[in-house]
Amino acid sequence: MHFPGVALITGAASGIGMATAKLFAKEGCRRLVLADIQTTSLNKTREEIQAEHKDVEVTAIPTDVTSESSVNSLVQSAVSTFGRIDYACNVAGTLIPGISTEYSLGQWDKQFSVNTRGMWLCQRAELTQMLKQEPIQSSDGRYPARGAIANVASMAGLRVYDNLPAYCASKYAIIGFTKSDGLHYAKHGIRVNAICPGVIKTPMLGDVPEEDDTNLDEMVSEMALKRPGQPEEVAECLVWITSGRASFVTATTLAPNGGKVTFFVVSHV
Repeated sequence: MHFPGVALITGAASGIGMATAKLFAKEGCRRLVLADIQTTSLNKTREEIQAEHKDVEVTAIPTDVTSESSVNSLVQSAVSTFGRIDYACNVAGTLIPGISTEYSLGQWDKQFSVNTRGMWLCQRAELTQMLKQEPIQSSDGRYPARGAIANVASMAGLRVYDNLPAYCASKYAIIGFTKSDGLHYAKHGIRVNAICPGVIKTPMLGDVPEEDDTNLDEMVSEMALKRPGQPEEVAECLVWITSGRASFVTATTLAPNGGKVTFFVVSHV
């Protein structure tokens, strides 16, 4: 692939975000902006990329995606350093399981603050910057582009789980604003898409307490491949969909889920 521009990845301290940052470097992107609220792990990702790819410029910016000022500062710093943002992968998210009658308002607000508010704040800031910059042409793309954005939603945004109402709602919302902006900004040379992973081996799964009735083994057994995915497999989707090779793809979803039906309710009762 050919990435002549600048890539920005949130949630880059671990899991899918870290794998995506490393894959951009491997595929030839030479200017990376990494963001996460976990500063120590974020810097570790930066150091690992720089150790393996000596010619890659990497800047790591601690960022709270729930804060408008923090997100705007991230984008401003990226542009101050590299001049533009071309490939934005918004990966930062959280999973707080629980049924509605046992769910607190604080849990609901935190779920939406990170997943929905945070991702929209990132998308808005990235779009604002991309509209200001001239299109660039990649050698493997057919058309010049001002930018491409990929938001990590979830299979929970395409189907529902009866013990994840807040999580499902937050991910459905991501798909909603992703598709809306994907349609609106296409005429400006900006593509916006959502990636909807299934069960992936990331630290987020560790946030699900053992006593919760989210049966991961059951969820995996429903998948055609009969195994959870790896962060690197989702990263492949994120990197491809923001590349010039995906020049005709916008306002849609891509679901790396191991083969899973998306239209019925899964009950854990």
